[in-house]
Amino acid sequence: MQVSPERNDEDELEPEEEIYQWRPMQPIEVAVKSEVTPTQLKKALEHEKTPEMGAKLIEEAVAQDAWSALVQQLETAKMVEQLALNSAFARQGDQISLTLRPSHAHLHNEKAQQELEQALNHVLGEACSLNITVGQEGETPLELRERLYQQKLTSALHSLQTDPNVQFIERRFNAQLDSDSVRPI
Repeated sequence: MQVSPERNDEDELEPEEEIYQWRPMQPIEVAVKSEVTPTQLKKALEHEKTPEMGAKLIEEAVAQDAWSALVQQLETAKMVEQLALNSAFARQGDQISLTLRPSHAHLHNEKAQQELEQALNHVLGEACSLNITVGQEGETPLELRERLYQQKLTSALHSLQTDPNVQFIERRFNAQLDSDSVRPI
């Protein structure tokens, strides 16, 4: 008689290896670290002006241009102020003509024109009629401010390039002035 080895219940309950593998429903996103280059920084900060610089530019524009000074005296909504700041000014008698830049034509509507006309009449102390057209003629207060800023920027860059201390550092350490990072103060 032959005796068979004893069977163990644990042998029968041993699970088979499972082939299932978990897969995400959405693709796994890998975080890409992007580095900011000086050129990208320049573009980001190109028109970034400090509040102090903005105030200085307004002050200089008001001193140089009667229309800029008049716009600063107006008490209107910001939208109407933007309409005035982006328009060149011409006056003949009691007729005021503004030439609004095409890129800001969306600011022009009947209500804004009426509000601007009332504000101008109040500041000027006389009744004038306002006509607004879209075009490129003349210089707007914002364009004047930008021109003044560019003059200051050019002057600051020239000042640094001709500074003997900066020139010494450039020669001594074989360095170069990063002209894209220069900002006027």
